[in-house]
Amino acid sequence: MFKILIPRTISGSGVEYLKQKGCEIIQKVPVSKHDPILSKCDAILTGPSRFQYDDEVLRSCKNCKIIANFSAGVEHIDLLSAKSLGILITNSGNANSNSVAEHTLALMLACAKNLCIMSDAVKKGDFSVRKRVLNVELKGLTLGLIGCGNIGKQVAKKASFGFDMNVLVYDHHLTAENAPAFITPVSNLSDLYQSSDFISLHIPYTEKNKHLIAKKELEQMKKSAILINVSRGGIINETDLIDALKKGIIHGAGLDVFEQEPVPADSELLTLTNLIVTPHCASNTEPSLHNMELYAAEDIWRVLHGEPPKFAATGF
Repeated sequence: MFKILIPRTISGSGVEYLKQKGCEIIQKVPVSKHDPILSKCDAILTGPSRFQYDDEVLRSCKNCKIIANFSAGVEHIDLLSAKSLGILITNSGNANSNSVAEHTLALMLACAKNLCIMSDAVKKGDFSVRKRVLNVELKGLTLGLIGCGNIGKQVAKKASFGFDMNVLVYDHHLTAENAPAFITPVSNLSDLYQSSDFISLHIPYTEKNKHLIAKKELEQMKKSAILINVSRGGIINETDLIDALKKGIIHGAGLDVFEQEPVPADSELLTLTNLIVTPHCASNTEPSLHNMELYAAEDIWRVLHGEPPKFAATGF
């Protein structure tokens, strides 16, 4: 009987799937980097957490064949160490792609239509706000995507066909030859910054991508630009973003992810009227959470039976 360590679940679908397959489920968080349970498990089903799967932890996973993640990001795992130890790392593939893409468009619309400003004003009896604040139409504007994996492609498709937007994409894997007709690849980020009315991030957090968007990049954007991040906190330098929003260097932003989560109560981010924030909830729909955990569990079953995983994790 295979032993599967599951430190936490998000829907229970993966737990039930593996139970039905006859696996022994161990639902606990390792208490240390050398917790005996790590050496006993054949697989781990997990997601981003404070418990980091660094080299020391992975060396404790002596029998583990796969760490399957119910998330898209795998920044909590030392991928190089895992590879050297022969531990396969997978993510949730396209399980949450539609949910996160919809949330991206929701933030874009909320910023463009000043929904929070309008809602707050009306609730305070200020109906005349409609005469002072103009909204933005998305039709004909340009959306710039940094990264175009499963989620990015969904965003591009919805923006192009749903809102008649032009879509620019910066992605190492996308070329003029393999790009869908509704996407225009660009070869450098400066062109994307300068040409886009909306900029949305769809890349994993890595040391290379840390503070990819900072003062220099923000100053290249249009004053009317709106920046969206539903990917990972840390890709944007929040101190520089706060400064840019306060000074009008860019028009606005919508964030679902942050450098520190939960956002500290005294964070200046929470004081900005041209910033819309949500609590890292872009994938929080019932179908998304169900499939995220299930897809991870299915890859565990594949690997433990000598088959290749369907959703091997890759970097940007």
